[in-house]
Amino acid sequence: MNRAAVLVPLMLAACHRGEAPANNAAAASVPRTMPEGDVSAAQRLVRAKLGNPANLVFSAPRRSASQGVRIVCGTFTQGGGAPQRYIVVDSRDAFVEPQMRPGAMDQASSEFCQNGGGAPRG
Repeated sequence: MNRAAVLVPLMLAACHRGEAPANNAAAASVPRTMPEGDVSAAQRLVRAKLGNPANLVFSAPRRSASQGVRIVCGTFTQGGGAPQRYIVVDSRDAFVEPQMRPGAMDQASSEFCQNGGGAPRG
């Protein structure tokens, strides 16, 4: 028997689509969300830590790592006030300068943020 005569019908049978509605219906549109980036997650955590104020403006985010743990450092202003610093560790814990004891952010910034995390301006 001719080998091609056997293979062609088998190949065509494998390509046959059944009459099931799932095969005939258009694929459902599945929304795909992008994973949240480190900086976006850090800003979300800082907002939550501060009670989700509407007038918060972020600037100068910097990424670093300490012993494999991701760290995001940066500054924010609220309502035209003086810049304040923040540190977010592993997209889980946020530390904000207004809620730390005096000098604690300076020490944390020098230890965990590249270039010292930037001193507050203003």
